[in-house]
Amino acid sequence: MIKEALKVTGMHCPKCTARVEKTVGAIDGVESVAADFEADKVELAYDGQPSTLAAVKAAIAAEDFVVED
Repeated sequence: MIKEALKVTGMHCPKCTARVEKTVGAIDGVESVAADFEADKVELAYDGQPSTLAAVKAAIAAEDFVVED
């Protein structure tokens, strides 16, 4: 498993973090996810496949949050 920390802006409350965690956690290849709206961060452990990371970023964007590079 690969651990990754993503800078994600637009999360403003615990409900936002719950949305991100639920959406990202449902993606195949994601082992764990923890979002922190105060730190603008999403930490995840995943299978290391570039397609999994791309799916994670797309899922976060679909929830109207911004993944910064």
